[in-house]
Amino acid sequence: MRKSLAFSIPAALPAVLITLAACSSTDRSGALPDPLSGEGPAAHTSSAIINGQLDTTHQAVVAVILQQGTEGGLCSGTIVKVDPVSHIGWVLAAAHCVNIPPVYVLQGNDFSQQTGTLSYDVLDYKADSRYSGQPGSPYDFAVLRIIGVDATTPTIPMVSASDGLAVGTDVLSVGYGRTSLIATGTPAMDNTIRRHVAKQLSQVGQLISYDMATDGICQGDSGGPVLVTSGGVEKVAGVHSFVQGDCNGTGVSVRVSFDLSFINGELAKAPPAEDCTLCGKIANSGNGTCAELTRSCLADKDCNGYYQCLSSHPRNVCLGMFPKAQGPFNAAANCQCTQACTTQCKGDATCAGVPKCGYAYAAGSCATCTESSCCAESLACAADGTCYLCLDTKDKAAECATNPARQALSACQASKCTAECGSSTGADGGVTDPGADPAADPGNGAAPGAAPATTTTTSGCSVALAGSPRESGGSAAGYALFGLAAALVTARRRRSAA
Repeated sequence: MRKSLAFSIPAALPAVLITLAACSSTDRSGALPDPLSGEGPAAHTSSAIINGQLDTTHQAVVAVILQQGTEGGLCSGTIVKVDPVSHIGWVLAAAHCVNIPPVYVLQGNDFSQQTGTLSYDVLDYKADSRYSGQPGSPYDFAVLRIIGVDATTPTIPMVSASDGLAVGTDVLSVGYGRTSLIATGTPAMDNTIRRHVAKQLSQVGQLISYDMATDGICQGDSGGPVLVTSGGVEKVAGVHSFVQGDCNGTGVSVRVSFDLSFINGELAKAPPAEDCTLCGKIANSGNGTCAELTRSCLADKDCNGYYQCLSSHPRNVCLGMFPKAQGPFNAAANCQCTQACTTQCKGDATCAGVPKCGYAYAAGSCATCTESSCCAESLACAADGTCYLCLDTKDKAAECATNPARQALSACQASKCTAECGSSTGADGGVTDPGADPAADPGNGAAPGAAPATTTTTSGCSVALAGSPRESGGSAAGYALFGLAAALVTARRRRSAA
């Protein structure tokens, strides 16, 4: 990691990540601000780990995606606490990172990869009110509450008031920051991989710092942890705040032990009452039921192709190209209403028009019986690309006779709905599919959360992204595809454009 942890903002994005300006000096005369007092030439923010090592062990260190309209950015953070009962987790980050709202947190060694990456929606966040917005402010702390954690979610504890830090203490900095100096002209968002770098503290006060002549933090590392090992246990002792120089000067972090009153106050917040909206966000985050369906969709060639197609073509065109995508796509998009939150969302307008059992059968006694007695089999069939197509085409394809999900539904209907559906393996003649995907076509042929073309700007401890997508938080029927899918699509496009 090198340079300041934030980055400069172009005129078109005046507010993107201005608070990150504490990472490096904009003055090129050679004079540097005091790393502990913040005095001297104005600094600007940027962050990333330069010359660091690939990190595959600190899973609690996460990427924080910031977005508001066309303004966006990237910071790092650390999951320091989870409550598996409420599925709420707490991420420690930097105050300057939340000038633009954090919208989701990505956990993974390389968050551009669909496999192995988990996405968590941000419930709320708060920065220490004492943070001045200036480089050197010792209160550059923010705490985010994320949704969808469970007992398997990794955490790294924080130090106590007696952190034992001193000049010469060995520390480890971790983050998702850029891996090249700002002066090289390399796009700030050139990295989506977590890295770490071992350092020794050179100054210790309310702020802590180290020399970065050979390696250190840079754009995108803002908010990431400075870890110290105590009693064989790694703990968060600092949070990356800013750098002096072009990510090869001095790296400065705020010291956790000096702001425990604010941090612990945020960690003590009671979880909110669970309603339809919150339940949906939980289900679509982490290892939630709907998040798993989303990952399955993204891992499927047809479903992923359909999702990508929706960003530039009408729904009917995309379905013509990927006919087996509709089942798994709808299963993910409608999961909150059909599987994960049926109790919490009963009667909620969010789920109006969503088929109870995953497929909109033609009205009649067979449909009524199927939804009453064979709903599980119907949901499984509707989530299967081939089975869904069989229902849509009245079993015209030869493979319908051998598809396991289709045969399981037929067997259930033959056993439990003989009078209503007959003894044949058909699924009630004249099935239709109105509204099976109510959120997939908002009127312009694009799926909710579909990623527009993006550009990247940088300037310090965090990375700014212009035009990156933000889930709308509207209809829960399309929510599953907002967080992880949008983030990953954007990450891939940013990298390919770099």
